[in-house]
Amino acid sequence: MNCSEYENIKHFTYGEYCDYLQKKHGIGKYDYMTKSWNKNAKCTRTKEGLIAHHKYENCAIMLSKKEIAMLNPFEWQLAKNIVYCDYLEHLLLHVLICEYPSEEKNDFEAVGIGGVKLIVPELNDFYSGWVANEEWRRNCHDLIKGDKDAYLTIIKRFKSSCKNNLFFSEDCLYKSFNEQYGLWTSKQNKSIYNDIKSL
Repeated sequence: MNCSEYENIKHFTYGEYCDYLQKKHGIGKYDYMTKSWNKNAKCTRTKEGLIAHHKYENCAIMLSKKEIAMLNPFEWQLAKNIVYCDYLEHLLLHVLICEYPSEEKNDFEAVGIGGVKLIVPELNDFYSGWVANEEWRRNCHDLIKGDKDAYLTIIKRFKSSCKNNLFFSEDCLYKSFNEQYGLWTSKQNKSIYNDIKSL
């Protein structure tokens, strides 16, 4: 997603944006999980740079994890309820969940914000020059490599619209995904951290 596209969709609700992305990237042909609650390898589209997102993540967290998925309706794993997206679209989906959590969401689950906290550190590293070892991840990064401005625009929105979220902490925006593995450091992200602080 680039800034021009963002401007066209920025007023969408979470549901509207899911519908938009399913029209843009198509609906998957395969369910995310098999009947035995194992991930179905056929649903992966990372060769195209796309990630699978569960539409019902506005109701429950971590639906890609077997032990958590099993606590929720299997229908949520069906192909029709999977949204394919690039990394920036995925980030925006989670920001929108923070803004529009379902009234039917599971009790005591902070939907949306965990996804933001997971995606942002990786994109901080990527937009600071880190190159992934895994081919699938490089495919996904290649799809958004020229869209740092769109990334910062989404971060600015998150800082503004979600600041009153009980689980919001601006600290989560100044993290490195790879530092824990000794592959990168937060010092290498200094420039993007400064960009985020200035938003």
